[in-house]
Amino acid sequence: TIPLAFPPTQHRPNMAFLSKSNQQKRKDPLLPQTKAHADATTGGSDIKATTEKCGTCGRLTLLLLPIFGCSMILSVLYLLVFRLDIKVSNSTVSAALADYEPTYEILLLLCTGAFAMFVVTAARNIQINVYHRRQKSSSTFQQLVNFVAALANIVAYFGFIILAAYPIDSEVARERKLHLVGAYLYFGLSGVYGLLHTFLLWKQRQYPLFAKLLLTVVPVMMVVCSIVFAVNQEEACEYEWFAVALAALFVGLFFILFLVDRVDDELQDFFCCKRQRSTKTVR
Repeated sequence: TIPLAFPPTQHRPNMAFLSKSNQQKRKDPLLPQTKAHADATTGGSDIKATTEKCGTCGRLTLLLLPIFGCSMILSVLYLLVFRLDIKVSNSTVSAALADYEPTYEILLLLCTGAFAMFVVTAARNIQINVYHRRQKSSSTFQQLVNFVAALANIVAYFGFIILAAYPIDSEVARERKLHLVGAYLYFGLSGVYGLLHTFLLWKQRQYPLFAKLLLTVVPVMMVVCSIVFAVNQEEACEYEWFAVALAALFVGLFFILFLVDRVDDELQDFFCCKRQRSTKTVR
């Protein structure tokens, strides 16, 4: 007879703990997981969906912001005309602002619209720089013109706020001077921005011709209206109203530019104070 390896009276050793150890080891990955794989296995799809949702909201906000800013400025003109029951041919914007009560209503709308104009102007400045960086056509001159243009429009709407805050018929001479300074800043620099932006716009090839023509005609008309009012003053009051409306409409039309050329990543990095991303592939 062949002797047994284990006597029948003894129990065989329990090998279960070895099988459990092997099973536990087999559950561990043979190679270390990458971050992308970890995200994919631990809810990466949810993160991606959330990111896409945030990107959609940001894009929609960028498209609506020019329209919102334009609407706020136009609502100021609407209140002045219909609340005071005046004709634009018989009263200047400055006189209407001085007569309107309560003043805080106008200032609230105007400051809200001006803030939207600040953001839109900065966004457009970034969009132009990103385009030339993609096309490798960026130059010091182009960047300087773009910076001066954006600064001019921002200062212009600061001037509009000053113009509205200090009435032209104030008894204090200093307030009257501040009103005139605000008027010169607004009408002068908004015209400068329109012309410089037109120059920059025609350097970009991705926009359709109708958009370029539209965004060229509007600022030119605005400048013409401002010059006509400056020459004729109270004899051409309606041209002052047209100049203000056209300046607001001009920035409001930027939604077309943001719709055609999206630079969501760069704008998000700028407004969220993040580090600038690497240049994208040339389109």
